[in-house]
Amino acid sequence: MSELDKNVVVASSIDLQQRYEQLSLKEIGLNSEDYNEVLNAQKELINIDHHAVAEYGKNIATKTSSYTDELLDLVKNKDLDATGQKLNQVVQVAQQLNTTSILNQSKNSGFFGSILSKFKGAKQSFDQHFHSTKEQIDSLVKEIETSQNGLKARVSTLDKMFDSVQEEYKQLGVYIAAGKLKQQELQQEISTLTSQEQDQQTHQRIYDLNHLANNLEKRVSDLQVLQQSAMQTLPMIRIIQSNNMMLVDKFYAIKNITLPAWKNQISLAISLHEQRNSVQLANTIDDATNDLLKRNADLLHQNSVDTAKANQRSVIDIETLEHVQNTLIKTVNDVIQIQKEGVQKREEASERIRALQSNLKQLVLENTHSS
Repeated sequence: MSELDKNVVVASSIDLQQRYEQLSLKEIGLNSEDYNEVLNAQKELINIDHHAVAEYGKNIATKTSSYTDELLDLVKNKDLDATGQKLNQVVQVAQQLNTTSILNQSKNSGFFGSILSKFKGAKQSFDQHFHSTKEQIDSLVKEIETSQNGLKARVSTLDKMFDSVQEEYKQLGVYIAAGKLKQQELQQEISTLTSQEQDQQTHQRIYDLNHLANNLEKRVSDLQVLQQSAMQTLPMIRIIQSNNMMLVDKFYAIKNITLPAWKNQISLAISLHEQRNSVQLANTIDDATNDLLKRNADLLHQNSVDTAKANQRSVIDIETLEHVQNTLIKTVNDVIQIQKEGVQKREEASERIRALQSNLKQLVLENTHSS
């Protein structure tokens, strides 16, 4: 290669890099360091023809579509609903158990042996009910654990998907930039040919180049739409991850805090009740049957009130429900807004494409008349 040819190549390379720097790189997720990747992508358009334009960036578009389909499968997964139903069952089973049977004593029992006998019978019934309920809850907890493991595994899958979609977003930007640079080269070649003396061969070449430039512009526009779709996919992935983790955290709270505390309180209530009855029996021997009945009545009232208050307490605060609903509404509104913006951008892109097509057709007609 002669020194002149080397200088031409160097000048051409500098010009290409300058035109790359002039692109709106931030809008397509690129920076100056991505120039070499853009050059590699542009190699697909060296021998440009209609087939090369049609296949340009096709592999990346296919990957983006597959991620979208996989994401929809995760959204439609029913494990979230199933886990939520099991959590509700845990709460319902827990609410069925109370200490009323222990606390209810007969007002007509005048003999200490009878009182003690009825207490033992009630406690045995309660113990049976308690162990049966505990078995139900333990079984439900095991089922929920299986669902939670699946949810946690999907969180990791979504992390990998998020990284992959980010990479696809960048690669789409690389192909968009390479396509735009090729568009500029085509327009420059068209301008050069137009300024020359026209003959049939030159005229046909200009027409073919205009057609290729139009198809390439449409292909680049399609890649921009796909890149925007990839950008919309990223927050969707994070929302699904957040929903999964909130349910996992809720399960851990119920399993490790709520249920142990509930079991401890039930056990404590049984022990305290046994202690109180022992004291009441001893006092009844010394103070008479009527005093025992009064104390039992007072105990019944106090424990019944406490039990009723505990039973009426809501498991989930209304503020939590309001927060969840407001967040869901905001999520839906944000997604709708993004979709509306996507529609508007596509409409604007279509109008710009039609304007470009019209300009190209007008230019061809003018060149045809002038020739």
